[in-house]
Amino acid sequence: MLTPSHPDWAAVYVLVEWLIRLLAVVIVPLRRPPATATAWLLLIFFQPVMGGVFYLFVGRPRAAKARQAKIDQLSAALAPIQAHLSTQHPAHPVTATLPDRWRPIAQLASHWRAFPIFDGNHISLIEELPRLVVRLAADIDAAQRSIHLLFYIAARDEQTEPVFAALLRAAARGVEVRLLIDDFGSKHCLAPLLALEAQGIRVARAFPRSKLPRRAARFDLRNHRKIVVIDGQIGYTGSMNLIRPDFKAPLIYEDIMLRIEGPVVLELQTVFAGDWYIERNILLTGAQYFPTPGRVGPSICLGLPSGPEYPDPVQQQILTALIHASVQSIRLVTPYFVPDEPTLIALKAAAQRGVEVELILADTLDQRLVQWAQESYYEELLAEGVMIRRYPNRFLHTKFGVFDDHLSLIGSANLDVRSNLINAEFGLIFFSPHMAELLNRLLHRYRESARLLTAEAWRLRTRPAMLRQNLARLATPLL
Repeated sequence: MLTPSHPDWAAVYVLVEWLIRLLAVVIVPLRRPPATATAWLLLIFFQPVMGGVFYLFVGRPRAAKARQAKIDQLSAALAPIQAHLSTQHPAHPVTATLPDRWRPIAQLASHWRAFPIFDGNHISLIEELPRLVVRLAADIDAAQRSIHLLFYIAARDEQTEPVFAALLRAAARGVEVRLLIDDFGSKHCLAPLLALEAQGIRVARAFPRSKLPRRAARFDLRNHRKIVVIDGQIGYTGSMNLIRPDFKAPLIYEDIMLRIEGPVVLELQTVFAGDWYIERNILLTGAQYFPTPGRVGPSICLGLPSGPEYPDPVQQQILTALIHASVQSIRLVTPYFVPDEPTLIALKAAAQRGVEVELILADTLDQRLVQWAQESYYEELLAEGVMIRRYPNRFLHTKFGVFDDHLSLIGSANLDVRSNLINAEFGLIFFSPHMAELLNRLLHRYRESARLLTAEAWRLRTRPAMLRQNLARLATPLL
C-alpha cells in the first residue's frame, strides 16, 4: 500500500513526462516554422525529460528578458541614423536600370526598408588572412577618429598581432577604438582581448554567457558577423575571422573578406552601432561616426543584417527570390549546406527549368552531424542535374552566391537554418556585373581543386552512411 512517504515514483515520472509533452504542444509551435516545431515536438515526445531540458537551453525563440528589452528598443534608437542614411545618395534609379526579372529583388529590398540601396562604392576582394592583416593594419594606422571591429572569432596570435599592434598605436594617439567579439566564438581567446581594455581599447562581448537566467542570452545565440569600420569611410566584411587559419587543426580555413569604400560603409557602421548599443548601452551617433560619403566606385549594393535584432529572415528571402529569378546560372559557395524546404525546392525547380545550378561545398566539415545532414541532400539534387563540387584541400569557409553573372550575395551567413533564424549575420547584395566577375574568378580557382560529385559515385556509398545521413536530416530544423 502506497503512503505519502513512499510515493510511486514510476507513476510520478510518467506524469511528469506527459506534462512536459502537453506543455510542449502549447509552447513549441509559437513563432516557429512548422518544420522546426515538428522536429522539437518529435524530440520531446520520444525523450520528454532530455528534450525538455535541451529546449530550455537552445529552444526558446527569444533572448533573455533583459536583453530582449534592449533589442526591442533598438529600432527606435537607430531610427535617426537610418533617416540620415536615406539622405546619403541612395541609388533609387537602380530599379529602372535592372532587367525586368531582377526588379522584384530590388522591390523586396525596398519593402524591407532597413537600409537604402547605395551606388558609388568601390570593392576589393581579399582572399588570404596575411593580405587582410597588411591592408587592415595600414588602414588602422591612417585612422583619425574611430575604429570599430566586430568578429565572431578574434585572437591575438603571430599572424594577427600586426592588427592589434596597430590598434594599440591608434588608441595611444587618441583614436577611439572599439572591439566587439562573440563571447562563445572567442571563448578560448578572451583573456588577451579583454586585457586590451586597460590599454585604451574598449572591448565588449556579444551575447555574454551567464549563469543568471535573467541576464543570460539564449544558450546558442551567436553574433556571427565580421565587420570593420574605420572613420566611417572604410569598411571590411565577409566570412573571415581575425585568427590564424589553422586555429582548429588539422582543418585550415579558407575565407574571403571585402574591403569597401563608399556610402554603403555607413550601413556597416549602423549594424556595429546597434550591436554596441545592445552590449554597452551606448549609442554611437553624429558626423564623427556617420560622415557624408562620396561616390568612389561603380558598385551598387545593399547591406543585409539579420538576427535577433532584425527578426525578418531577409537574407533567406532574398536568396530564395534570386534563385527563382535566375534564368542562366546559379553558383553557390558555402561550408554548411542544410537548406530549408523553400530553398531546396527553389534550387531543384531552377535545375528543372534548365538553369545551370552549381554548388561548391567543403569536403570535410568541423561538425559531423551537420556534415551527415548536408550529405543527405546530395542524391535528390544530383538527380535533378545540380552540379556538386567538393573542395578537399582546405576547409572552405567562404559564403557567396552569383546569379546569372549579374547579381551577387556575399557575407557571413551559411546556407542553413541557424544562419537564417538564430545567428546575428551580415551580408551584402550587389547589383553589379563587376562584383560578379570578381567572384567568378574566385569560383574558377575553387573549381580547379574541387572534385565533381556524380550521381553514380554517390549511390555507391555504404548503407550505414545512408542511414546516418537520413537520421541526421531529421535534425535539420534544429541545426
